[in-house]
Amino acid sequence: MDTSETEESNVGPRTLRRGLQLLQTLQSGPDEGLTITALSRETGLQRPTIYRLLAALQDSGFAHQVAGSKRYSANRPVASASIITTDRRVQIALPVMRKLAQQTGDAVFLVVREGYESVSLWREIGPYPVQILATYAGKRQPLGVGSGGMALLAKLDDATVEEIVNHNADSLEQYGGMTAREMRQLVNNTRSRGYSVVGNYAVRGALGVGCALCDTQGVPILSISATAITDRMPVARQKEIARLISQGLAAIAGKF
Repeated sequence: MDTSETEESNVGPRTLRRGLQLLQTLQSGPDEGLTITALSRETGLQRPTIYRLLAALQDSGFAHQVAGSKRYSANRPVASASIITTDRRVQIALPVMRKLAQQTGDAVFLVVREGYESVSLWREIGPYPVQILATYAGKRQPLGVGSGGMALLAKLDDATVEEIVNHNADSLEQYGGMTAREMRQLVNNTRSRGYSVVGNYAVRGALGVGCALCDTQGVPILSISATAITDRMPVARQKEIARLISQGLAAIAGKF
């Protein structure tokens, strides 16, 4: 057998073994997470390899960066849909999300902020044949890289926005090559427009529209967004979807 063919066939299994080793180390680690240095010491893997594997684990929803730190931790598995729906925010938003999914035909997402990250709590899938399932319950990503997270980020004060963007700057490139400068421009665009429009960052060929619900002090509580293939999102439809989301959020505003 050709040696190069044998080496190539071993790359996949070796990467998988390393990824599983890293995940097991995270799962058995402390609740406050582990640093890159600690992960390298525990696994024997080189730092560049750990960064690559962590990026894949985070993108797949198996791990996350602990907010406000340089530590990483494994995500807790979601046991069942019934457990997720015990979250009061999901219970309140679910009827609105289901209606929006039917109205738009597209996938609808419920997102909240946790520190420097956005966390998806729920998604509803619409009837259109092609769905963009940009995220799923439990997935974390830097606040602002998706339309739901951007809707939340834009509602925060300037100092907090700057703190979050600076903190996440090094990881933004993983999301379609986004930069801190582009993130700041998206914040300004969202504030001017009144709703977020984010495309081709977290998921290529996709565009999402999101709106945030705030409390009486103007602090964002949650956001709802809808995502579809870019061809289904001309400007007129973006505005219509934003209007529908805003109506849905207004209907549940007094329940929090």
